[in-house]
Amino acid sequence: MTPKTFNMRAIAVLFSVCLLTFALSSCHLKEKRAKEYHDTILQKVQAVIDNSLEYGDALQSYEKNRALQSQQKYLTMVNETMAKIEEMKDFEGDTTLHVYSRELLAFYKKTLEKEHGPFLQAVTADAFSDEEKLIADSLTGKFAMDENLYWERFNWAERKFYKEEDIALVEK
Repeated sequence: MTPKTFNMRAIAVLFSVCLLTFALSSCHLKEKRAKEYHDTILQKVQAVIDNSLEYGDALQSYEKNRALQSQQKYLTMVNETMAKIEEMKDFEGDTTLHVYSRELLAFYKKTLEKEHGPFLQAVTADAFSDEEKLIADSLTGKFAMDENLYWERFNWAERKFYKEEDIALVEK
């Protein structure tokens, strides 16, 4: 074997090793992007979910001004989060997490605008009457029950996305 042949083989082996190293490292690039996408959506949606308790407390304070202010603040948060999620689109053709996060946020928006908003606007005094307290309690109970259904659907989508995009490979 001549030195030139040896060098050519060494270069070929080195090139193959580099290609293999590149292939192995790039295998996890999609999973890393998927994890970032997942974590970003989860962070945004989780903030809305967490604030639902604060909003529910304000509604059950039976004080019109507090409930209205909280409803407007919460609705603004929901709308801003919806816009941010819309900007993200899907993940490389996988629409699961995007669709179900939008569905959950649409539930909050619809409930705040179509159910709670009209009720709060109809309250005439700063403090709720006994009848209005019952309505507020009913709205809060319905909100919590419906919210759980949407949470379950979002959690299912999150698990599905996590599994299909092999995010667990990135975390090892």
